[in-house]
Amino acid sequence: MTMERSCCRCSRRDFVRIGIAASPGAALGAKWSMQLPAQETVAASLKAKQVMLLWMAGAPSQLDTFDLKPGTDTGGPFRAIPTAAKEIEICEHLPLLAKQMKHLSVVRTVHSKDPNHETASYLLHTGYRRNPATGYPHVGSIVLTELGPRVEDLPGCVVLGGYPEAGAGYLPPQNGPLVLDKLANPAQDLVASEFVSGERLARRLRLLDGFDRPFLAEHGDEPRVEARRRAYESAQRLLTSERLRAFDLSSESEEIRDAYGNTDFGRAVLIGRRLLQEGVRFVEIELGGWDTHSDNFNQVRSNLGTLDPAFSALASDLVRLDLWKETLVVWMGEFGRTPRINEAQGRDHYTKAWSVVAGGGGVAGGRVIGRTDEAGAEIQDRPVTVGDLFATFYSALGIDAGKKHVGPGNRPIPILEEGSAVSELLV
Repeated sequence: MTMERSCCRCSRRDFVRIGIAASPGAALGAKWSMQLPAQETVAASLKAKQVMLLWMAGAPSQLDTFDLKPGTDTGGPFRAIPTAAKEIEICEHLPLLAKQMKHLSVVRTVHSKDPNHETASYLLHTGYRRNPATGYPHVGSIVLTELGPRVEDLPGCVVLGGYPEAGAGYLPPQNGPLVLDKLANPAQDLVASEFVSGERLARRLRLLDGFDRPFLAEHGDEPRVEARRRAYESAQRLLTSERLRAFDLSSESEEIRDAYGNTDFGRAVLIGRRLLQEGVRFVEIELGGWDTHSDNFNQVRSNLGTLDPAFSALASDLVRLDLWKETLVVWMGEFGRTPRINEAQGRDHYTKAWSVVAGGGGVAGGRVIGRTDEAGAEIQDRPVTVGDLFATFYSALGIDAGKKHVGPGNRPIPILEEGSAVSELLV
């Protein structure tokens, strides 16, 4: 069977292959992992109803971004500058973001015990250490499951620019994130094609149904077949949805587009904001290049040049559009960087103390949580665990972190096993 050109990454062969896969996870946890339609379940009184996660893959240096130690042996060459929040100083290469810090707070004392990129990324996407016996859900899958989808024709959790270590985990596969790994033009796999019309997609679904009926007659397992069918119907709704207009930035003014920066990341952040407006519950956008074992300062300076306009424009836009109070915005990576500058002018992995930035729905702005010593090596005040961090985010969203879901073997698994919300960070 030849591969034909289509409007998504799945060819006709892939469409059938996934549809008759041996497990629902293979069918639903792939390209079209979407939450099935449900009623809006968020109480009107909640302040945070949606989330934007800016994920800094590779682990950014806290000492060169949000916890500078100028004039010390570990400080490096960057200056600290004042911001719109009296208590906060940040790197000189974030001048636009400095103007928005009254809306954002910095936690400078996050700590963990995992210095490995993959497993630490898993921890910072789930709140759990990786366990070979249990797959834990991406935080966006938890948010989607607990708060419910907002619209029928878009996925509830979208990741742009990379593959997160975690997926749906023990939750239904359709609750997992839709991953569009291309930071540049992420909608390339979604936009309509002149070669594949809505009717042609419908014919493909009917063809798939023709495979499913004899499969069901021979093997039974109606729930699995039904789950596949609903997943593909969700995929079809997405491919034909008018809400895909979120990916078309031509409707935004040139001034707004320029504000986010003329970069793939900046455009992706603007798309992310538009996806939230269209009804996506959780959006994650990845910016890589932070694994700075060598040439740390040049690489960080370059990354901050990309981050600064996008992050600041996002905050400004959400405030302007009256969406700030209902949107939880988080900036973080998997751990931090060593105070010691190595022989290659780099910083290595560090888990004893690092920074996370948050603001928006349910989270106060203009605050500093925790303090490190003069070298940035040790926590002096208010340590915050990863569990505490997640408990804070769930609290801001009105999610009971102690609630239990049914996991493998009908075992009850709490959304979060340990951690207490950082009350100073909450509104």
